[in-house]
Amino acid sequence: MDFRNARARQPEIVRSVQKDARYTNELAEDLSDILRITGPRNWIKYNQLCQLLAQLSYHGFASVNNLQTLGEEYTGIIQVDGNYKQIPSRLLQLVAIILEFGGDALFLRLLQKLELYIAEHQEIVPTAKKQLQQLIQRMRQSPSYIKALHKSLFYLDASKYQLSKRTTGINYVLIRHWLQPEFSLYGYKILGIITFLQVTVSLAIGGWEAWKEHKRQQLEALKQAGKRFLQREASVKSSASDAPQCILCLEPRQNNSLTPCGHLFCWNCILDWLEERDECPLCRESLKKSQVIQLQNYA
Repeated sequence: MDFRNARARQPEIVRSVQKDARYTNELAEDLSDILRITGPRNWIKYNQLCQLLAQLSYHGFASVNNLQTLGEEYTGIIQVDGNYKQIPSRLLQLVAIILEFGGDALFLRLLQKLELYIAEHQEIVPTAKKQLQQLIQRMRQSPSYIKALHKSLFYLDASKYQLSKRTTGINYVLIRHWLQPEFSLYGYKILGIITFLQVTVSLAIGGWEAWKEHKRQQLEALKQAGKRFLQREASVKSSASDAPQCILCLEPRQNNSLTPCGHLFCWNCILDWLEERDECPLCRESLKKSQVIQLQNYA
């Protein structure tokens, strides 16, 4: 038998989820009170797990026993498989429960392991490592946007309210669909459009901020490169100014050349000088071009 014509609509599914959330919150409070009896240290350490344990036990008990949750019973809906023909298997329902209430934690844990793997492996080049780390940071922020987009799609066509149901293909149908009240669903469609626009604007703003941050980093890198270049230029000029000068050209000596009298000049400078006079520029001792020695590997 095909139950496609008995598909549950947005009001029944939303009320069912809200009702179940109320009961799981009450169960989590009861578990927290029981944990408090074991002592304040255990309560502080494990209190955050009470909500998860309440959700898993509440929905898991109903799935294992092929029962409706209290929220589903209240709104008169049941779960069916993706073909709208039979109740989904217990395993499929348990997978949906784990994905619904532990999927975010598992996803973040996986990203943490991946980030640690990238950081520890030296074979990955630094540029690729930096890009992968930025991608992981964006993926950490993605679940909230994906859930919001998925919820807007649900408000528009009443397909799946939870991502876990879409992943496992589980649908909701009304038990007494011929008795469902007639009322307008345009409010949910408007809510879906508003939610979609809100997520789109948030993504656009986030993209703009990421682009500005990227440009800021590029500008900062250019500034640092320019600063390093100026420092190198200053270092070269400083080393050049500290180098011994030629007495003839008053510049740092090039191709150091030695005279028999022990004086140093640039090779070209002393040769040009000897074209005019046959004497040392400093001590006036007789000097010929053949007596000038060009020094090699002289610092």
